[in-house]
Amino acid sequence: MTDRRTVGVVWSDFGGVLTPPVTQAAERVAAASGVPWPELAAAAEQVAGRLGLHGLGPLELGVLSQREWADRLTACLTTTPRIDLGRWDEHWYADRPVIQDLVDELRRIADHGVPVGLLTNSVAEWEPHRARMLAGQKLFTATVKSHQIRLAKPDPAIFRYADTVLPPPAGQYALLIDDDPTNCAAAEHHGWLTIHHQSPPDTIARLGRIRCTATDTSNCP
Repeated sequence: MTDRRTVGVVWSDFGGVLTPPVTQAAERVAAASGVPWPELAAAAEQVAGRLGLHGLGPLELGVLSQREWADRLTACLTTTPRIDLGRWDEHWYADRPVIQDLVDELRRIADHGVPVGLLTNSVAEWEPHRARMLAGQKLFTATVKSHQIRLAKPDPAIFRYADTVLPPPAGQYALLIDDDPTNCAAAEHHGWLTIHHQSPPDTIARLGRIRCTATDTSNCP
């Protein structure tokens, strides 16, 4: 949800916002492994549940290495995978592009004086792929990565932490761009504005309006 309140900081998610939908990456892992995605997802829930977590939480919070997680995941499967799931990252990021038009719009936002940060549920072993994909972009004023601080969206604590890293100016607001509506709801509850990312053209258009209000509201649509 956005409105005419002044945005002082923009935080962007990575996977599913700056890349195509996460479902495409999941489909690649399922195809490479020969294990249907619902079975992989259910096994991941079993691994996470035993640690009091959910989904990819053990990876995103740095509780388990990808190797440890993959070994536990494989033990929960009824289908024998054709690949080593300890190399999950290689398949998750295979041929995965960055949405350059959206990156360019974020850069225009930054060029108009609104700092842009990366706020992402991330995995240590995935970082080299992300660094390669963003090589040369020089876009983010700050980054908040879940595995480094052991906080992940939608935990309200990660938004409080982000406010200490890149606080918006007085009277202005932080904005989160995220493809997960649960994360957007948590950010809004914390007092942030949000864009629930559903397509690059829509998000780019909404960011364009924010960029407009950051310069001259009299000519904004």
